Parts: sequence; C-alpha cells; structure tokens
Amino acid sequence: MELRVEGGRPGDRLATAVFIAALLHGRRLPVTRTTPLPAPTERNAHPLMLKLVTRLLLPLAVLVTVHLFLRGHNLPGGGFIAGLVLAIAMVLLSLAHGEQWVSERLRPDFGHWIAAGLLIAALAGIGSWLLGHPFLTSTYDYPVLPLVGAVPLASASLFDLGVFLTVVGGTMVMLTAIGRLKLATGTGATRWN
Repeated sequence: MELRVEGGRPGDRLATAVFIAALLHGRRLPVTRTTPLPAPTERNAHPLMLKLVTRLLLPLAVLVTVHLFLRGHNLPGGGFIAGLVLAIAMVLLSLAHGEQWVSERLRPDFGHWIAAGLLIAALAGIGSWLLGHPFLTSTYDYPVLPLVGAVPLASASLFDLGVFLTVVGGTMVMLTAIGRLKLATGTGATRWN
C-alpha cells in the first residue's frame, strides 16, 4: 500500500506517516487486565459470547419447539423434531455454562424423561385398544378454549408427547455420556464440568 501525497515531495510521505503514527500513538486503549485470560482447556473456561448468545437463543428454541410440536400432526414437525430442537438447545446451554451449572439449575434426570415418554406413548396406543379400535388409532375433536375459540386436537398428540419426551431424554443421555467419556479419556478439548 502506498501513501500518496498530492503535489508533495518524497520526504512528505515520511512526514505524513510519522504524523499519523503520532496521532494513533495517543489513541491506544489502556490495558486494565492484571490477570491473564484463562486457557480454553482450563476448568470452567466458558466463552462469554457463547453464554450471552445461548441465553438469547434458548427462549427462541423453546418457542420453535412448541410450534413444531403443535403443528406436527397435520404438517411437517411433531414430537421427534421438536425433541431434537429442544435437546440441541439444552446441549448448547451445557456447552456454554457447563454441565454442573445446568444440573444445579434444572436438575434434569433424563432417564425419567425417557421412561415417562415411553409410558405416555404406550398408553396412547393402549387407549384406542380399550375403546375397541386398532392399536394407535387416532381421533380428533375441536375443543373450544376461552379467548381462542375452537382448537383442533388429535389424540395422536398424546403419542407425540411421548415421542418428544423420549427423544429429548435419549438425546441428552447419549450426548452427556459421550461428553463424560471424552473427559475421562482426556481426549476432549473442552471441559463440561
């Protein structure tokens, strides 16, 4: 890059460069940090930007989860994809803040989520048997809710709820186990707790 001074002599370039350097020298930001930044592999070294972005994205992910779950019977979506979206949001929360931080606040026991999901899905299928229909036969109704009006409600949404809980629980159990396995062998680059 060449600094060109119109109508000037070659010595003017040096004078201009010295002038700009003198101006910029006084503009340095003072260094106030007395301790070095933690290394990325240190315990509980979670990036601040990731924490902030996660806190902004988590409510949005929950809203998308609810939307996908509610529209899933008649359109693409449902319990499976809604469960994956929520699991991804929870994994991002664990990566941003650490597994210990999440465990202290949410106290998730994902084994119970899996068990509840399987029980709800099985009861949805058995319910149609008890009413004399084939296993997992679905029906629908339009209950009227105050201030909302008639809302379509399919019995398959109960099965979707079971799938949702099972997918969230299973995904979180698997990913948490993989994270702990990496930490135990020492091959992981990040620390979750």
